[in-house]
Amino acid sequence: MWYHCLVSGIAVWLAGTLPAGAFIAYVSNEKSNTVSVIDTDKWAVIKTIKVGQRPRGIEFTRDGKFVLVAVGDDDTIQMIDTATQQVADTLPSGPDPELFVQDKAGKILYVANENDNTVTIIDIERRARVGDVQVGVEPEGMAISPDGRFLWRTSSIP
Repeated sequence: MWYHCLVSGIAVWLAGTLPAGAFIAYVSNEKSNTVSVIDTDKWAVIKTIKVGQRPRGIEFTRDGKFVLVAVGDDDTIQMIDTATQQVADTLPSGPDPELFVQDKAGKILYVANENDNTVTIIDIERRARVGDVQVGVEPEGMAISPDGRFLWRTSSIP
């Protein structure tokens, strides 16, 4: 059983396979092109996973099977398998993906692409890019309403 929350850009999970109450945090490291896996009981890095160029936003699939990582300079979203702790797949995105959000069911991913002012829509199950929506300048943050009817994005430039 996995439980998760997002704290200041760090994804934290309660993992049922670890000792009771143990948390694991995944942190994207933009300078080293890695993701650190941290045992928060010991506050120690237990694994470092090599990913693409300039990893940024990070989130888990709703079922907890994958960590999604926006890889800015590769224009992709990489999927880390939480069981093997290895990059298992790559999803197509637009230029310079920053942050993203999943729909409530965890089937659709909305990705803010800073360099072309778009939000890319990705079907996670099919691993396919469905389309792009033109938005304001330099989109970064993403959120979706609890009922799934509204998608918000923030911009770094007014």
